[in-house]
Parts: sequence; C-alpha cells; structure tokens
Amino acid sequence: MGDTRGTDPIVVEPQSQEQVGDSTGRKPRRRFLRVVRWICVSVLAIVVGAVAISTINHRWQTPRDKQAIEALIGPSHRYVEVDGHRMSVAIQGSGPRTIVLMPGLGTPEPILDFAPLARRLAEANTVVTVENFGLGLSDGTDAPRTSEAIVDETRSALSALGLNGPYVLMPHSLSGLYAMWWVTNHPDEVAAVVGVDDERYTSELAEGAPEWPGWMSTVTALGGVRDLIYLDMNTDYLGLAADYRESLGDAAEYTPEQQELYLRSYSWVLNSTMLAETAHEAENVRGVEGATLPPTMPAMSILASSSLTADPEWESSHRAAITNPSIQRVEILDGHHYLFHANASEIADMTQQFLDEHVQHR
Repeated sequence: MGDTRGTDPIVVEPQSQEQVGDSTGRKPRRRFLRVVRWICVSVLAIVVGAVAISTINHRWQTPRDKQAIEALIGPSHRYVEVDGHRMSVAIQGSGPRTIVLMPGLGTPEPILDFAPLARRLAEANTVVTVENFGLGLSDGTDAPRTSEAIVDETRSALSALGLNGPYVLMPHSLSGLYAMWWVTNHPDEVAAVVGVDDERYTSELAEGAPEWPGWMSTVTALGGVRDLIYLDMNTDYLGLAADYRESLGDAAEYTPEQQELYLRSYSWVLNSTMLAETAHEAENVRGVEGATLPPTMPAMSILASSSLTADPEWESSHRAAITNPSIQRVEILDGHHYLFHANASEIADMTQQFLDEHVQHR
C-alpha cells in the first residue's frame, strides 16, 4: 500500500489582541516620525537658506554703504597705514592748533558722528577725526585693545599725516581713558585736553563686564546685525540704536541721508576688534585709577547731565583729576551722552574760548 502519510498541516496560530495592536500601531508612529523628520529638515533648510541670504546681502551691501559714506564725507577723508592696516581719518581746516577728535566705544561712524562739531572747530583750527581700528571705515586688528596700543596707533596715524604735536585732545566717552593715558605717558605731546562727556575711573566702570558677548562678531559677519538694524529702523521695536536715533534726531544738522548711513554703519561695528576693546574696558579704566592732570596742562571736561544721573561718580571722578583749577575745570551741559550732536555750536564756542585763553599757537 502506498504511504498514506501526508505533509504535516501548517498550523497558523491566531495573533493575540496585543500583537495586533503593536502591528497596527507601528504604522501611525512611523508616519508621525517621518512627518517630524520632514518638518525638522524643512526648518533647518529654511534657517540655512535665510542665513545664506543674509550673509550674501551683508557682504554685497557693506562695501556699497562704505562707498556712500566716503562720498558723503568728501575730500577731507583719507586712509593712512598703521601697523599694516588701513586707518580712516578726516582732516579739516588749517589753523595753528591741531585738535584730535577721539571717538567713544562702538561709535558706528565717528567722522559722521563728529561732523558738525569738526566743521565748526575747523574754522580756526586743524581738526583730525580718527576712526580707531574696528570703527567706521577703518580695518580691524588683532592687536591688544589696551589704552597703550590704541594711543600708539593714533599717534602713528597723526605722524603718517605729517601732523606733529603738541595736540589738543578732544575725547568722547571711552576715549577719555586713552587721553588720560596719553597725558600721563607723553605729556610733551599734549597741549590741552577738552573732553566731551569723556570717561574716567569710576568703581562701576572698573568692575563692569563686557556689554556685548564675543559671539556677536559671528552674528555681525553673517549679516544678523544688519537685519536687526533694518528691522529696528522700520519698526523702532528692538531699540538697538535708540540712543543714536534719539540723539541724531535732536540735531537739525544731520540730513536724513547722514542719519541713515550712520545707523546702517552699526551693521559692521560689532566686530571682533571692537568687541575686544569692550572686553578691555574695565582693565583700561583701572589703568587710570588715581591719575591726575599735570598742573601745567589746560583741561576742560564738558559733561552731559544725563551721565551724572546714570553714574553718581561721573562728575566727582573728573573733579578728582584737577590739580590746577586756574586752567582746569568741569562744565555741565543739559543733554544726552552724545552732547555734540545737538550742542555742536555751543561746545565749539566753549572750546575755542578755552583754547584762546590757555593754549598758545604753535
């Protein structure tokens, strides 16, 4: 008889309810994960694309903005080479005294900043506006941002221009520290100091932390600050340049074009050089602690009333540096830290009268 054994029947065991649930549950989860992955990739692509567009626009627009500023400044503008880098300066007038206008920390465009004051002072003096490395149209540098280095760079620029001292130093804000260092270490090169709300040693400044983090230089290089400034100029929402806008707005002498270019120059001023200077501020403040003016040095500090409110030591720190009240004094004007925007005429008149009284012609 033939073999009656058949193949064993295939037995299919029924799935449990839990197994069925696992199988059907995986599909929605996989779909969900695919959707999340797609959203993440899309968002990343949008961010990368936006950064790329911002960077390209910034690199395209910055040189055009700088060319527009050069054209606006006109023939008084030039470049000098200092330590292998280009430093931007402006020279106006041909008077017997040389006044050196020294900008504050992070001033976006110092030559435009000082323009109305420089124009008035140039009626009777030779006026030089120096844009420190990292500011305005000047190059950046890796050199330390100490008072000594910044003063030496300014001295080199003046020498390259063929201008010899003694100079009348006219510092604003942070440059007051550099002027005091200059007076202390090279007094024979300084004929007088006329500060415009210039900085001195105060305990708050000596302990201060940098206002801007170092990574802002990367944001600047990628065009992020330009985008924020553009947004701010059109919405006035962020207040990034509120001080400048308010101060410039109080001055009738800045044309709309000047104001716009001035604010747009903020797009590149938060660079590594300027941020390094910010990081050195407290050190540079401590470097002039206890410093006083030489008794034979004519000096006048014109202080803004708003700064006296912001820092209780502001006025006393200036008075503490006086050693000869007959030729050294402190004056207070009602106004903003950027006094020379709205008070250029008054400051120029005060300065000229003071120099005529106390500083002989060369």
